[in-house]
Amino acid sequence: MFPPQVDTTFRILSIDDDPIDRMRIRTLCRKAGVGDDIDEAHNITEMRALLDEGGYDIVFIDYHLGLETGREALDVLLQHEDQANAIPIMVTSVTDHQVAIDAMRAGCSDYLVKEEMSVETLRKSIVSSLERRILLSAVSEMRMAQTHMKRMVERFSSTCGPEMRAVLGAMLRQIAELKEDTAQTELGGTLTAASAGCSALLEFLDDLDTALHAARPMGPRLFSV
Repeated sequence: MFPPQVDTTFRILSIDDDPIDRMRIRTLCRKAGVGDDIDEAHNITEMRALLDEGGYDIVFIDYHLGLETGREALDVLLQHEDQANAIPIMVTSVTDHQVAIDAMRAGCSDYLVKEEMSVETLRKSIVSSLERRILLSAVSEMRMAQTHMKRMVERFSSTCGPEMRAVLGAMLRQIAELKEDTAQTELGGTLTAASAGCSALLEFLDDLDTALHAARPMGPRLFSV
């Protein structure tokens, strides 16, 4: 099954110098229900021309392309500015497992073994590639959100933090002086509550300072007195 948030109508490019293998990929894609919009290239030159015409969702790359290799084709795809969302899947022979591993390390989402290709293996490869892409995208968005939040906290710390600490410190001193004069009156309880609130805010600033300092162990403390 495909992830629920994914449109299963894909634009596909198949790169293979063997017309029979290209036909096989085309047939399996159609039987797997991943779409009929399939372009084909038998070398990297044809591949470049097709890549320039628009974005692809999935690109099947045969490793053996005559005098060229699938690794070269993969590099072309990954460097193409209009193909950032394309999912590359390397197609290898049963004896090329190391090639497939190297391709994965270089940026391929998955690989298919020619001798084992079927509707099911092709569908599983596409599904796992899509799930991996969705996961990586979610992780990337989370990291961006964390970075944004950290910058906001650092901005608050460097601009408002020291001033707040000074104001709270002055308030605590004034409250302490007032409490000495009003300890036996009803105002004493109110001042005690106000003092506790100021102390809690100072503790929050201390915790924030500690967290930021831990994230940047070599940097200066932002709220140091």
